[in-house]
Amino acid sequence: MAEDNEQSGEKEFEATEQRLREARREGDVPQSKEANAFALLAGIILAAFAYSATFANDAFSKMSSLFYHADSYSNDIFAGGGQAAQGWLIGVLMSFAPLFILVFAFILAALVVQRAIAFSAKKIKPDMKKLMPAENLKKKYGPKGLLDFLKDTAKMLFAGLIAAIFLWHFVQSYYGSSAVQKGQMFEFTFAQVMLLFTLFAAFYFVLAAIDLPLQKQLHANRLKMTREEIKKEVKQSEGDPQLKQQRREKATKISRSEMLGNVKDATVVMVNPEHYAVALKWDPDDSRAPICVAKGVDHLAAKIREIALDNNIPIHRDPPATRSIYRLVEIDEEIHPEHFAAVAAAISFAERLKEHL
Repeated sequence: MAEDNEQSGEKEFEATEQRLREARREGDVPQSKEANAFALLAGIILAAFAYSATFANDAFSKMSSLFYHADSYSNDIFAGGGQAAQGWLIGVLMSFAPLFILVFAFILAALVVQRAIAFSAKKIKPDMKKLMPAENLKKKYGPKGLLDFLKDTAKMLFAGLIAAIFLWHFVQSYYGSSAVQKGQMFEFTFAQVMLLFTLFAAFYFVLAAIDLPLQKQLHANRLKMTREEIKKEVKQSEGDPQLKQQRREKATKISRSEMLGNVKDATVVMVNPEHYAVALKWDPDDSRAPICVAKGVDHLAAKIREIALDNNIPIHRDPPATRSIYRLVEIDEEIHPEHFAAVAAAISFAERLKEHL
């Protein structure tokens, strides 16, 4: 059964870090179109309000002048060469430039938060799979296609409802706009447009809150790996020098952590006193010689001394013996016969010290 399951190619394993990195290099990152749409609308709203408090008066004044001096601009366009109209257009575009910059910055921030920015040449290369009917049907009627259909249906229904509510409110407000004073027509229009954007932003916020985790889950499911893919990746990564170095560093870190954990069980710690430290463990009921459970130089030696002090492990100063044990004895090995006398003195010191505590 196990062999059948392995051959079936069922994607039952979560994507590895290497698989995720490869997908990102190819531009395959999870992102929600609804979240991007919400970011666009929210960016427009926030930027518009910030803009209205700074540059808007100048822009509104220029826009209003087109309506209140339409005859002058008309004569300029058709009879005067259009210089005044051209100047008006350039002035309006310059007035609205900060608004466009703010909106772009907000959308960029939203993409960064989603970690959805990935540059890949593969995305712009021709892909024959996209022209295959089977692949298109799979996308259209698969989980992603069903989700897109439900989202599009919801957007169509709620967009119609929002539009109806807005139009009703707009008609009620617009009847009084004929009395709006000169220069205030665009303030009125601005308020109505912001209301419409706010309604749609609230709608897209709900959609984004639902769609974003779903897109992440669909992306994770799509990148799941079979047992054979895991084995193949392991074989490939074994020859990668960078991964080998990472594994060695990780193994060294783990073994060093385990070694330092043994210091609290040591009988005595012998020191240089500053540059070397060795932690020895001795069991009177064991026929073996004392065992080196930890050793280190400089920073690691200081760490061994620190742990020994925290756990009331006696520290004995013997520079020659400490250096010799560090060079000749490995972790979990017994000390050599030439160290017996020095270690016996260290253990005797430790026992006397414990008797006085």
